[in-house]
Amino acid sequence: MTQTTIVIRRPITIVLLLLVTIGILTVTLWISGKTYSSLDPIPFEDVRHLAHRLEHHPVSMRVISLIIVPIILNLLLFVPFGFLLFIALYTMERPTIQTYVLTVFLGLTFSCFIEAWQYFLPDRVADINDIIWNSIGTLAGAILAHLRMRLRVEFD
Repeated sequence: MTQTTIVIRRPITIVLLLLVTIGILTVTLWISGKTYSSLDPIPFEDVRHLAHRLEHHPVSMRVISLIIVPIILNLLLFVPFGFLLFIALYTMERPTIQTYVLTVFLGLTFSCFIEAWQYFLPDRVADINDIIWNSIGTLAGAILAHLRMRLRVEFD
């Protein structure tokens, strides 16, 4: 049985990264809702509020989902970004840890740009939690990209 290897060249990776970046910006513009402020500077305030409410009485799934779903979406939105960015930045000459740091730093910078942009949009909230979860999503994507290079899976 002959083995087929699919090689995706760096320019294709960069094009995919640009498409993901445009997708993130589009989702940022597309999602809107009713806001009560334009800035949420306190980290994890919503999670602390949910934990406090859960201690004292039952909380509806609607309230839980209003807090947890955005966290999951912020993480998942940046996983492909971190994955493709790590692959685009990785070279044999650059130490792997440096690629991780650069990937997370660029993810953090991109997330800060998005939050600064949202501050000026009338139906969006600039939230420190989004920056944190986006950065964690970028790191998770980088870890997956690194694992992809170190792991080979074959199906027969």
